[in-house]
Amino acid sequence: MLSPLFAIPLNMGTGTWIVTIIASLGFVMMFAIASAGGDYQGLIKTTLENDALAREKRKGNR
Repeated sequence: MLSPLFAIPLNMGTGTWIVTIIASLGFVMMFAIASAGGDYQGLIKTTLENDALAREKRKGNR
């Protein structure tokens, strides 16, 4: 059974559909590029190191 959400008409014209499709494809492509080139391990490591330094600095100020 279909969800009632899909029964809502969007009332979008042809131009709006074209813009929506191009924007969606652009988002997916940019997300794929960012995911392929992203250094998530390095980002997490740097974040944890910076957090540890900030905690040590706060302990020293007390």
